[in-house]
Amino acid sequence: MDYWRINRQAWVTAVLSILPLLSACGERTIAPPATPAFCVVAEFYPLYVDVLNVVGETPGVQVTNLVSTATGCPEDYQLSPGDVKSLDAAKVFIINGAGLEGFLDKVAEQCPHLQVVDASATVEKLETGGAINPHVWVSPLLAVNQVRAIAAALAKYDPTHAASYQKNAGVYEARLAAMAEQCRAELAAAPVRRIVVFHDSMPYLARDLNLQIVAVMEPAPGQNPSPRELADVAARIHAASGPVALLTELDSRNPAADILSRELGLPLFSLDTCTGGPLEPAAAREAYLRAMAKNLAMLRVALGMDKNSGKVSSGL
Repeated sequence: MDYWRINRQAWVTAVLSILPLLSACGERTIAPPATPAFCVVAEFYPLYVDVLNVVGETPGVQVTNLVSTATGCPEDYQLSPGDVKSLDAAKVFIINGAGLEGFLDKVAEQCPHLQVVDASATVEKLETGGAINPHVWVSPLLAVNQVRAIAAALAKYDPTHAASYQKNAGVYEARLAAMAEQCRAELAAAPVRRIVVFHDSMPYLARDLNLQIVAVMEPAPGQNPSPRELADVAARIHAASGPVALLTELDSRNPAADILSRELGLPLFSLDTCTGGPLEPAAAREAYLRAMAKNLAMLRVALGMDKNSGKVSSGL
């Protein structure tokens, strides 16, 4: 009996000694995850890529892409309740600007605390059809300006990490500038200087590369050209005083472009405007430069620098 009494007392003592440890372990398990100190929302994919490069590995920063990568260019985009919720939880909202956002009034009304940053505020804009063209990001040269604006804004609203933002931005700006210069140098002597595009997203890139846009197939964003409008594009190609290349976009390929290509016997070349890609940060940081490198290779063929299996218009 004395043996069991002694061992029972030892067992009780042992259990009581480990209860504090079990309690502490339980507290660590159920503790909620830490909330990022600084939340940034990028309007759509190319800006998401820019912000990720500016943020780099800066601790305590959360970067979110608002518009789905499946949407493409967010012209006429309407905010969803989920979008408003994401913006309401953020500190900074990075937008493209240049009139791309028709939903800013709703953002200002429902998220009055949100700091909205126009990444193209300092960019010299072009007009097409009497309106400012918003496709600034398609130009690697102007993407440099956008990255610089993003870095300045993040440094302003999160001054603790200002030096990190500026350093990361400088590295990425140099890479973008190098890509812009490579495109200009490699295509400077291209024999084809006139292009026809499906969607009006190329004027800034065309200006960088000294290319002339002869016609735009799509009369308005999301609107298919009529047979009469396609005939007018064909007439402009016939009237062009030199060879013409036919360009479309990976995210807006349309049967009308295929019809025009087939009727005129011109190959159709697809360029990537980088409105979609991987969301995982390490892959996303490289997405824009990879897309531009592929575009350069495609333009070398389309503009007659490299051989291809098709043919380019020779004046028709």
